[in-house]
Amino acid sequence: MHTQCFLLLSTITLPILHTPGSRIIGGSKIPITATPYQLILLRARVHICGAVLIAPQRALSAAHCFPNPGPYSVKGGVTNLQEPGFVSHINMALIHPNFTKTNGDYDLSVLFLATPFPLSDKIRPVALPSEGPEGEIRAGMVGKVSGWGKTTHNSDELRSEDLKGVDLPVVAQEKCQKKFDYFQVITERKFCAGVEKGGEDACTGDSGGPFVVEGVLYGIVSDGLDCAQPGWPGIYTNVQVLRGFIRENAEV
Repeated sequence: MHTQCFLLLSTITLPILHTPGSRIIGGSKIPITATPYQLILLRARVHICGAVLIAPQRALSAAHCFPNPGPYSVKGGVTNLQEPGFVSHINMALIHPNFTKTNGDYDLSVLFLATPFPLSDKIRPVALPSEGPEGEIRAGMVGKVSGWGKTTHNSDELRSEDLKGVDLPVVAQEKCQKKFDYFQVITERKFCAGVEKGGEDACTGDSGGPFVVEGVLYGIVSDGLDCAQPGWPGIYTNVQVLRGFIRENAEV
Protein backbone atom coordinates (compact mmCIF):
# COMPACT_ATOMS: atom_id res chain seq x y z
CA MET A 1 0.00 0.00 0.00
CA HIS A 2 1.27 3.45 -0.91
CA THR A 3 1.06 6.53 1.28
CA GLN A 4 -0.46 9.38 -0.65
CA CYS A 5 1.27 12.75 -0.61
CA PHE A 6 -0.77 15.85 0.04
CA LEU A 7 0.31 19.48 -0.08
CA LEU A 8 -1.75 21.50 2.38
CA LEU A 9 -0.74 25.14 2.46
CA SER A 10 2.67 24.99 4.18
CA THR A 11 2.72 21.66 5.96
CA ILE A 12 4.81 19.43 3.66
CA THR A 13 7.97 19.96 1.67
CA LEU A 14 8.29 17.76 -1.41
CA PRO A 15 11.49 16.90 -3.29
CA ILE A 16 12.52 19.01 -6.26
CA LEU A 17 12.53 17.26 -9.60
CA HIS A 18 15.49 18.49 -11.61
CA THR A 19 14.15 19.27 -15.05
CA PRO A 20 16.46 21.50 -17.12
CA GLY A 21 13.72 21.79 -19.75
CA SER A 22 10.92 21.66 -17.23
CA ARG A 23 9.05 22.91 -19.35
CA ILE A 24 6.44 27.65 -25.94
CA ILE A 25 9.07 27.84 -28.37
CA GLY A 26 8.25 28.21 -32.05
CA GLY A 27 4.55 28.71 -31.41
CA SER A 28 2.29 31.71 -31.74
CA LYS A 29 0.10 33.84 -29.52
CA ILE A 30 -3.37 32.39 -29.04
CA PRO A 31 -6.45 33.71 -27.22
CA ILE A 32 -7.58 31.92 -24.08
CA THR A 33 -10.81 31.05 -25.91
CA ALA A 34 -8.71 28.63 -28.01
CA THR A 35 -7.65 26.74 -24.85
CA PRO A 36 -10.20 27.70 -22.17
CA TYR A 37 -9.04 24.84 -19.94
CA GLN A 38 -5.58 26.42 -19.56
CA LEU A 39 -4.74 27.69 -16.07
CA ILE A 40 -1.79 29.52 -14.52
CA LEU A 41 -0.29 27.90 -11.42
CA LEU A 42 0.77 30.56 -8.91
CA ARG A 43 2.88 30.29 -5.78
CA ALA A 44 2.59 33.36 -3.59
CA ARG A 45 0.87 35.06 -6.58
CA VAL A 46 3.87 34.41 -8.90
CA HIS A 47 3.55 32.32 -12.09
CA ILE A 48 5.55 29.09 -11.75
CA CYS A 49 3.82 26.50 -13.96
CA GLY A 50 0.72 25.70 -15.96
CA ALA A 51 -2.32 23.67 -14.92
CA VAL A 52 -5.42 22.25 -16.59
CA LEU A 53 -9.06 22.59 -15.53
CA ILE A 54 -10.88 19.23 -15.60
CA ALA A 55 -13.98 20.23 -13.59
CA PRO A 56 -15.16 23.53 -12.05
CA GLN A 57 -13.39 22.68 -8.77
CA ARG A 58 -10.66 20.27 -9.94
CA ALA A 59 -7.48 20.72 -11.97
CA LEU A 60 -4.33 18.79 -12.91
CA SER A 61 -0.69 19.82 -13.00
CA ALA A 62 2.75 18.22 -12.79
CA ALA A 63 3.87 16.84 -9.43
CA HIS A 64 7.26 18.53 -9.79
CA CYS A 65 5.57 21.95 -9.81
CA PHE A 66 5.10 21.59 -6.03
CA PRO A 67 8.65 21.40 -4.61
CA ASN A 68 7.93 23.64 -1.62
CA PRO A 69 5.06 24.59 0.70
CA GLY A 70 2.45 27.06 -0.57
CA PRO A 71 0.35 29.11 -0.69
CA TYR A 72 -0.64 27.97 -4.18
CA SER A 73 -3.51 29.13 -6.40
CA VAL A 74 -4.62 28.90 -10.01
CA LYS A 75 -5.85 31.64 -12.36
CA GLY A 76 -7.96 31.14 -15.46
CA GLY A 77 -9.75 33.04 -18.19
CA VAL A 78 -6.79 35.19 -19.28
CA THR A 79 -4.61 35.53 -22.39
CA ASN A 80 -2.13 37.91 -20.78
CA LEU A 81 -0.60 37.16 -17.39
CA GLN A 82 -1.42 40.64 -16.11
CA GLU A 83 -5.16 40.30 -16.66
CA PRO A 84 -7.09 39.77 -13.41
CA GLY A 85 -9.00 36.68 -14.56
CA PHE A 86 -10.51 34.36 -11.96
CA VAL A 87 -8.32 33.07 -9.14
CA SER A 88 -9.02 30.09 -6.90
CA HIS A 89 -6.89 29.05 -3.93
CA ILE A 90 -5.66 25.41 -3.94
CA ASN A 91 -6.90 23.71 -0.80
CA MET A 92 -4.91 20.56 -1.50
CA ALA A 93 -2.51 19.22 -4.12
CA LEU A 94 -2.62 15.43 -4.25
CA ILE A 95 0.74 14.23 -5.57
CA HIS A 96 0.71 10.78 -7.17
CA PRO A 97 2.06 8.41 -4.47
CA ASN A 98 4.52 6.83 -6.92
CA PHE A 99 6.05 10.10 -8.08
CA THR A 100 9.84 10.06 -7.97
CA LYS A 101 12.22 12.95 -8.49
CA THR A 102 14.95 10.68 -9.89
CA ASN A 103 13.28 10.03 -13.22
CA GLY A 104 10.05 12.02 -13.01
CA ASP A 105 7.79 8.98 -13.27
CA TYR A 106 4.13 9.50 -12.29
CA ASP A 107 4.59 13.27 -12.66
CA LEU A 108 0.99 14.19 -11.87
CA SER A 109 -0.92 16.12 -9.22
CA VAL A 110 -4.66 16.52 -8.68
CA LEU A 111 -5.63 19.98 -7.44
CA PHE A 112 -8.61 20.56 -5.17
CA LEU A 113 -9.81 24.16 -5.56
CA ALA A 114 -11.42 26.28 -2.87
CA THR A 115 -13.77 28.09 -5.24
CA PRO A 116 -15.33 26.60 -8.38
CA PHE A 117 -14.53 28.35 -11.65
CA PRO A 118 -17.50 30.07 -13.35
CA LEU A 119 -17.79 28.59 -16.82
CA SER A 120 -17.69 30.79 -19.93
CA ASP A 121 -16.08 30.90 -23.37
CA LYS A 122 -12.79 31.68 -21.55
CA ILE A 123 -13.08 29.07 -18.81
CA ARG A 124 -14.15 25.52 -19.55
CA PRO A 125 -12.93 22.08 -18.41
CA VAL A 126 -11.13 19.85 -20.90
CA ALA A 127 -12.34 16.34 -21.71
CA LEU A 128 -10.34 13.38 -20.39
CA PRO A 129 -9.46 10.26 -22.43
CA SER A 130 -11.37 7.03 -21.96
CA GLU A 131 -9.67 4.29 -19.96
CA GLY A 132 -9.99 1.61 -22.65
CA PRO A 133 -7.68 0.89 -25.62
CA GLU A 134 -9.59 3.43 -27.71
CA GLY A 135 -8.29 6.16 -25.41
CA GLU A 136 -4.60 5.36 -25.82
CA ILE A 137 -2.14 7.89 -27.22
CA ARG A 138 -0.64 6.88 -30.57
CA ALA A 139 2.41 7.92 -32.55
CA GLY A 140 1.59 10.61 -35.10
CA MET A 141 -1.31 12.12 -33.16
CA VAL A 142 -0.92 15.91 -33.08
CA GLY A 143 -1.57 17.75 -29.84
CA LYS A 144 -1.71 21.42 -28.92
CA VAL A 145 0.64 22.49 -26.13
CA SER A 146 0.08 25.88 -24.52
CA GLY A 147 1.46 28.06 -21.77
CA TRP A 148 3.29 31.19 -20.68
CA GLY A 149 6.77 29.67 -20.51
CA LYS A 150 10.01 30.82 -22.15
CA THR A 151 9.84 31.52 -25.88
CA THR A 152 13.58 30.89 -26.46
CA HIS A 153 15.81 28.52 -24.51
CA ASN A 154 18.55 31.10 -23.89
CA SER A 155 16.19 33.95 -23.06
CA ASP A 156 16.69 35.80 -19.79
CA GLU A 157 12.94 36.22 -19.65
CA LEU A 158 11.40 33.61 -17.35
CA ARG A 159 8.07 33.68 -19.13
CA SER A 160 5.95 35.03 -21.95
CA GLU A 161 3.38 37.62 -20.92
CA ASP A 162 0.97 36.29 -23.56
CA LEU A 163 -0.41 32.78 -23.92
CA LYS A 164 1.36 30.81 -26.65
CA GLY A 165 0.45 27.57 -28.37
CA VAL A 166 2.18 25.08 -30.65
CA ASP A 167 1.05 21.86 -32.35
CA LEU A 168 3.37 18.87 -31.88
CA PRO A 169 3.21 15.25 -33.09
CA VAL A 170 3.57 12.28 -30.76
CA VAL A 171 6.81 10.33 -31.23
CA ALA A 172 6.81 6.51 -31.25
CA GLN A 173 7.52 5.16 -27.76
CA GLU A 174 10.49 3.03 -28.84
CA LYS A 175 12.13 5.97 -30.60
CA CYS A 176 11.51 8.15 -27.57
CA GLN A 177 13.19 5.62 -25.26
CA LYS A 178 16.24 5.35 -27.50
CA LYS A 179 16.63 9.12 -27.43
CA PHE A 180 16.70 9.27 -23.65
CA ASP A 181 18.46 5.97 -22.87
CA TYR A 182 21.33 7.62 -21.03
CA PHE A 183 19.14 10.05 -19.11
CA GLN A 184 15.97 8.32 -17.93
CA VAL A 185 13.54 5.50 -18.58
CA ILE A 186 10.52 6.43 -20.68
CA THR A 187 7.90 4.36 -18.88
CA GLU A 188 4.32 3.80 -19.99
CA ARG A 189 3.40 6.78 -17.79
CA LYS A 190 5.26 9.05 -20.25
CA PHE A 191 5.30 9.83 -23.95
CA CYS A 192 7.31 12.13 -26.21
CA ALA A 193 6.16 14.77 -28.69
CA GLY A 194 8.13 17.10 -30.92
CA VAL A 195 9.64 17.68 -34.34
CA GLU A 196 13.00 16.25 -35.40
CA LYS A 197 14.26 19.61 -36.70
CA GLY A 198 13.68 21.22 -33.31
CA GLY A 199 12.57 24.80 -32.86
CA GLU A 200 9.13 23.92 -31.50
CA ASP A 201 8.61 22.79 -27.94
CA ALA A 202 7.39 23.55 -24.45
CA CYS A 203 9.95 25.19 -22.17
CA THR A 204 10.58 26.47 -18.65
CA GLY A 205 7.34 27.75 -17.14
CA ASP A 206 5.11 25.50 -19.27
CA SER A 207 5.36 22.49 -16.92
CA GLY A 208 2.01 21.17 -15.75
CA GLY A 209 0.27 22.54 -18.83
CA PRO A 210 -1.86 20.64 -21.35
CA PHE A 211 -1.19 18.46 -24.39
CA VAL A 212 -4.62 18.28 -26.05
CA VAL A 213 -5.70 16.31 -29.12
CA GLU A 214 -9.08 17.25 -30.61
CA GLY A 215 -10.37 18.56 -27.31
CA VAL A 216 -9.09 15.65 -25.18
CA LEU A 217 -6.30 15.96 -22.61
CA TYR A 218 -3.72 13.27 -23.34
CA GLY A 219 -0.66 14.76 -21.69
CA ILE A 220 0.80 17.07 -19.06
CA VAL A 221 4.05 18.94 -19.80
CA SER A 222 6.68 17.18 -17.70
CA ASP A 223 10.33 17.14 -18.78
CA GLY A 224 12.87 17.34 -21.59
CA LEU A 225 16.48 18.00 -22.48
CA ASP A 226 16.80 21.79 -22.76
CA CYS A 227 14.08 23.15 -25.03
CA ALA A 228 13.39 22.77 -28.76
CA GLN A 229 16.76 21.16 -29.48
CA PRO A 230 16.97 19.24 -32.81
CA GLY A 231 16.44 15.53 -32.28
CA TRP A 232 15.16 15.91 -28.73
CA PRO A 233 11.38 15.79 -28.20
CA GLY A 234 9.65 16.93 -25.02
CA ILE A 235 8.43 14.46 -22.41
CA TYR A 236 4.80 14.42 -21.22
CA THR A 237 2.92 12.60 -18.48
CA ASN A 238 0.51 10.12 -20.05
CA VAL A 239 -2.92 11.12 -18.70
CA GLN A 240 -4.71 8.08 -20.14
CA VAL A 241 -2.49 5.62 -18.30
CA LEU A 242 -3.11 7.48 -15.03
CA ARG A 243 -6.81 7.96 -15.76
CA GLY A 244 -7.86 5.60 -12.96
CA PHE A 245 -5.97 7.62 -10.36
CA ILE A 246 -7.64 10.80 -11.60
CA ARG A 247 -11.12 9.22 -11.57
CA GLU A 248 -10.72 7.77 -8.08
CA ASN A 249 -9.42 10.96 -6.52
CA ALA A 250 -10.88 13.83 -8.55
CA GLU A 251 -14.14 11.96 -9.20
CA VAL A 252 -13.99 13.09 -12.83
